[in-house]
Amino acid sequence: MRAAGPSGRLVLEYRLDSRVAVVKVTGEVDVSTSGALRDGLLRVITDENTAGMVVNLADVNFIDSTGIGVLVGVWRQTRATNRGLALAAPSIHARRVLNTAGLAKVFWIYDTEAAAVEACRPPSAR
Repeated sequence: MRAAGPSGRLVLEYRLDSRVAVVKVTGEVDVSTSGALRDGLLRVITDENTAGMVVNLADVNFIDSTGIGVLVGVWRQTRATNRGLALAAPSIHARRVLNTAGLAKVFWIYDTEAAAVEACRPPSAR
């Protein structure tokens, strides 16, 4: 499934991989698009059939503090439901922002989407 944010500057693509929801984020995550990101990610979290979620940030060319706030909020929600959340292949800009905010120590961050999916899989599916 594919969903576009305001003015097409943000695109979310969804798929399921062994009960792990994978959301590929493309474009800019800022004050005008972070609401669409939040809504899209929270919709995935509320799906009872998912064991975890991977957010692929490889094609994010800009992310600001509002986008980071969305990721932190979603991370809290996944922890409350005992599911995993991993970030996959963050772009250079996204990685720099995560490091500056000190969140590289908090989030599970993987260089590849496949490694992130594996980390979020339930033990019975490994």
